[in-house]
Amino acid sequence: MGIKKSISTKGLEPVAKLIPFSPNTITFFSLLLALIAAYFIFNSNVVYGAAFSFLALALDGIDGIVARAKKQATKFGAYMDGISDRIVEFFILVSMANLAWPNPALALYSILFIIAFGTFLTSFAKAYADHRGAVDRKSLDKMQCLFERTERTFFIFVALLLYLLSPLYSMYLLTFCALLSVIAFLQRFIFVMNYSKRR
Repeated sequence: MGIKKSISTKGLEPVAKLIPFSPNTITFFSLLLALIAAYFIFNSNVVYGAAFSFLALALDGIDGIVARAKKQATKFGAYMDGISDRIVEFFILVSMANLAWPNPALALYSILFIIAFGTFLTSFAKAYADHRGAVDRKSLDKMQCLFERTERTFFIFVALLLYLLSPLYSMYLLTFCALLSVIAFLQRFIFVMNYSKRR
């Protein structure tokens, strides 16, 4: 269901081989840029915050391509990338809670729901199903949801840009993201529940 699985990056691999950094180093740079972005957003400098967020997200997309192109993909690298993704998303969202919203309570609850259900519970539902053996490895790949991380980070970035034009519409977009995050978690939970019934 996610955009990421429907886009091929093989055409970028020859260029990715020329990048002089290891995939883990790129992941680290992505994390560092996200922390800088969070600092600017927290201090209401949304222009710089959005710019650094864009760079962080771009590097986040490159590390996996570099790993595959250079044949440096490792289980630890994939683990580190996943952990970094959640930290990046968390800091950017938490810093956005400090912006001047038309309805601070709605914005705060929307951000909290995105963090809880999108950033953490959606991926935890899949990881914990694997950890507990509730779903076999082959079926885990079929555990897609409506609002994967790629879509979620895109919408968060758009909400950040939209804030520059209209904090009100930006807040509404975050509320929509919160709703989609809850639906995504429920999709994965229901998938595991239905899978258990079939066994």
